Amino acid sequence: MKRVLIVDDHNLFRQVLAAMLEHHTDLKENVQAGSLAEAQRVLADLDTKVDLAIVDFDLPEGEATELIEQLRKVCIPMMALTADRSLERHAWALRAGAGEVLTLANSGEQIIDTAERLVGG
Repeated sequence: MKRVLIVDDHNLFRQVLAAMLEHHTDLKENVQAGSLAEAQRVLADLDTKVDLAIVDFDLPEGEATELIEQLRKVCIPMMALTADRSLERHAWALRAGAGEVLTLANSGEQIIDTAERLVGG
């Protein structure tokens, strides 16, 4: 069973995304973080193995720059999911280590397909 870390400041969105992934992928367990600080605590917990991270660019404490780079360093596949459509910011996320950048305009099916591809499913 694979586990996903969902980092987004909108609680309802995290819950819906987790339910979609649970029902349509091998990502049956999820760990949710509503802030950068919560995500850092999850990653610092040595007992928390994560197979995929889905990270919002913009969180209340700022951009997820350091988190994306940290995920890359520990080889956790990562998808950036954002409302921001700036090609420059998307390119930055890909250079920082995101396996894919999707916007909220992408369908649930596209998000699921991307998650499965990133975890090798």
